[in-house]
Amino acid sequence: MLDVPCGQGRHAHLLAEAGYDVDGLDYSAELLAVARKRGTARNLRYVRGDMRKLPAQWTKRFDAVLNLFTSFGFFAHPSDDVRVIREFARVLKPGGRLLAIFPPFYHPGGAHLESWMSRMPWPNFFFGRETLIRAVQDIMRERNDGYQPHPMRPRDKLWTLNGTTIRSVRAMIRGRKLRSASMELAPLFSTMNEKWARWKMRYYAPFFRPLRHVPLLNELFVHRMKLDITK
Repeated sequence: MLDVPCGQGRHAHLLAEAGYDVDGLDYSAELLAVARKRGTARNLRYVRGDMRKLPAQWTKRFDAVLNLFTSFGFFAHPSDDVRVIREFARVLKPGGRLLAIFPPFYHPGGAHLESWMSRMPWPNFFFGRETLIRAVQDIMRERNDGYQPHPMRPRDKLWTLNGTTIRSVRAMIRGRKLRSASMELAPLFSTMNEKWARWKMRYYAPFFRPLRHVPLLNELFVHRMKLDITK
């Protein structure tokens, strides 16, 4: 199995303990250092690299590629997501599976501002990119705490976010030579989502669950996309 990006090695370590032969790849040397402290074994290897250009010798090497990264997924972050999926397909054996989980760009926290800037839901739906950038920069200057968000890349919709949506993922896999491809849409409001009080969700969730199947509205009311592709 290939865990990419493996981050601090949480999933790679658990899979290796379960007996799988695992390679973990990440671009961050700091995260890989933490991963290696979790423990290494003959069936677990960590490599520093870019998932847009995986090692050439990995062609048709893996039975499965996991794009999970502590359940938040990083499919929405690479500057060239089409190139990434091509690389994933290259390193998979025929019949191998790609398993990924990630949020759509327009889900309530899709702008990734919640943990450090604002708890306002759907900010990048209500406000344009330039407005949000100016607002964040103004707040950061007022705080004067030394923190700055990652620099923008040319194709980013916001900081390190490529703007992946449900619609764009479907378009990306449509027409490719795949044995099978399925995408499950996890509802925003659910007893499975630890962000919400479970007892409240028993009453509210059933009313919102059908929205994950309504085009356009599902971009706002889907918590995670779960992708399962067989080469």
